Amino acid sequence: MIRTIPVQRDCSHCGHVEFSAAVSVIIVWAHGLKVAVPMIPQDELRVCGTGNCRAAHRLVSRAFEVHPETQKTAGPWTRALIVFEDGNDIEVRNAAGKVLACA
Repeated sequence: MIRTIPVQRDCSHCGHVEFSAAVSVIIVWAHGLKVAVPMIPQDELRVCGTGNCRAAHRLVSRAFEVHPETQKTAGPWTRALIVFEDGNDIEVRNAAGKVLACA
């Protein structure tokens, strides 16, 4: 059963009222990891459904910051997959996580 949002809220960045279904899991990849790290949110999290305000990117960045030991050993995250309880997903890439080759 998919839960509905009990209160209509405005996105603090773009002002829209469209929100996604609740986040089930965030799967994160980083350069220092051999396998992806699944992160299961403790609270019910939703992102702005328009995709115009980079809410998904902020959600992954904040979730990865909560795990400083992973961030220290793996470095910045490079890619993430957010899976929602309705079965949809969003893939997010982090340009700041790219490692540049030095010659």
